[in-house]
Amino acid sequence: MRDEEKIEKILDVIKDEILPLTECEVKRGNHVFGGAILRPDTMTSVMVGSNNRVENPLFHGEIDTLNRFFKLPVHSRADELIFLASHDPCPMCAAAIAWAGFKEVWYLFDHRDIAEKFGMPTDGEMFKELFGAKGVRAENKFFKKYSIKEAIASLPDTEHFAPVMEEIEKRYAALEVADFEYPGSPDADT
Repeated sequence: MRDEEKIEKILDVIKDEILPLTECEVKRGNHVFGGAILRPDTMTSVMVGSNNRVENPLFHGEIDTLNRFFKLPVHSRADELIFLASHDPCPMCAAAIAWAGFKEVWYLFDHRDIAEKFGMPTDGEMFKELFGAKGVRAENKFFKKYSIKEAIASLPDTEHFAPVMEEIEKRYAALEVADFEYPGSPDADT
C-alpha cells in the first residue's frame, strides 16, 4: 500500500469511526482521546475505543481501545496489527500499548497539541517528572511510533490532505470537555 493511501485510510478511521464515538463520549463527560486497532493490509479497524474516564480515570482512549480489543472472543495477535491513537499516548498508554505487543503505533496530535489545543499539559509533565523524558522515543525496543502530521508533511502532495485535516481539527476543536478532576493530578485537591 502506498504511503498516501495508508495515511488516507488512517484519517478515514479517525474521521468516520474514532471521532463519532469520541463525540458521543464527550457528551457523557469523557475526554477527547480515542484509538483504533487496524489491519495492516487494509487499514480497516478491528476495534475502536474512546476515553471512558467517567467509569474509571485509568480508561484513557488507548486503554479503552485495548480493553475492548482483548475482550473479543477471538482476535489477532497485537504484533500483527497497528495501533492508532488520536493523540500521542501518555506514559501509561504508551506502556500499555508496548505491554500488549503492538509494533507499529500512529498518532495525530502531538504532546504540544495536547497541551496547547486541548488544555492538557499533564502528559508532558508526567513524562518529565516521572521519567525525566520529553516523551516516548519514536523508535524504541518495543515499537515504532509515527506522527500522521509528519508523514503528511513528507509527502509530495500535502494539499491533498488539507480538507480532511481541517475537518478533523474543527470537529475536535468543537468538542466541549466537562471538567474532571483526575485523582493523581498535581492540581487535584488533597
